[in-house]
Amino acid sequence: MLLHLPLICALASLTPEQSTAIDVAVKQGMSERHIPSVVVLVDRDGKREYEKAWGLRQMADKLPATVETRYEYGSLTKQFTAMGILLLAQEGKLTLDDPVGKWLPAFAKFHATIRQTLVHMGGFPDFMDSLEYVATIAPSPFLGTEWGLDWAAARPEVFSPGTQAVYDNTGYVILARIVEQASHLSYEQFLHDRIFVPLGMKTVEGYRMLQPRPNTAEGYLWWSKEVGAQFPEKARTVQLIQQDTMTVAPPWNVRQVDGAGFLVGEAGDLQIWNNALLKGALLQGKWHDLYYAVGLLADGSPAFTGPENKTQGRAAYTYGGMAKFTFNGQTVYGANGGTVGFLTLTATVPSQHLSITIFTNEGQIDHSKLTAPILSALIKP
Repeated sequence: MLLHLPLICALASLTPEQSTAIDVAVKQGMSERHIPSVVVLVDRDGKREYEKAWGLRQMADKLPATVETRYEYGSLTKQFTAMGILLLAQEGKLTLDDPVGKWLPAFAKFHATIRQTLVHMGGFPDFMDSLEYVATIAPSPFLGTEWGLDWAAARPEVFSPGTQAVYDNTGYVILARIVEQASHLSYEQFLHDRIFVPLGMKTVEGYRMLQPRPNTAEGYLWWSKEVGAQFPEKARTVQLIQQDTMTVAPPWNVRQVDGAGFLVGEAGDLQIWNNALLKGALLQGKWHDLYYAVGLLADGSPAFTGPENKTQGRAAYTYGGMAKFTFNGQTVYGANGGTVGFLTLTATVPSQHLSITIFTNEGQIDHSKLTAPILSALIKP
């Protein structure tokens, strides 16, 4: 049985009803989705209104999670990659209409521009979907981004750039390499120097597979049919795992997908990031506006993220590496992040000066039964 250990008391700014709704949503979500730990932080106008941690960051030794526990950010990393590209464009060091082949000759046969790549319209094959990557490459501590880029560059375009919007991790690994080419810094050094230090983000860093850090959550999976469907049937290690059991997540060296999802840190650093976005830090004028703008396909239609949600409206990709959607009638900019053992969410609501971060250390596909009630308690019509 999972323990529900609230370690940080909620601050007084939320109403008692809101705090209770969050507590109920978390406890129910942890129970139904078999989540070992959850962290929730809420800020308004840059001031903390709520912070709380539940459960265990590490189950074997029953180590409790705290609001300072480090979690894998997953695809929330894409927001920082997009910021790097737009910062360099703002400085005139690249243009968004540059073909990616200008910066990476291995992709010269591809026709996608940087602009299209930011909003998942580039048509690149996603190396993370390949059987070889999942079964043999992902656990390697010795391979970096070169394997995935070589794999993708050797294959044809999946579709003509600009005609579709299909979520694509390869494109964001490509964007990280362009950041390096244009800035003459490593991707991680660029993020550190140009984003983390100026904003005061002190814990976030790139994942290091063989260098454990204190107070870092361990990732888990509850092996069900839902989870098993994520993995190729021929992956022997997956077939041998009994369903409906909790296991430590299989190893994945996420440095291989750096620009798409390799950051690790505290929830508080993501709140610093969210609050900086709300205040319009780093980008000015048209570049700030573009960060939040929705990508448009060649036919002028929005770059929608997936099937229509008639209750809350259909989300669309923005140039900021996240999605724009409507929740309780309010415009929200946010994203989910996920690695094999972690699911995360971050969101900002400009009309209500609100920023939200939710972390879990369980990598099942859908945690909406936990996150949607939390958003409903916080985002008012």
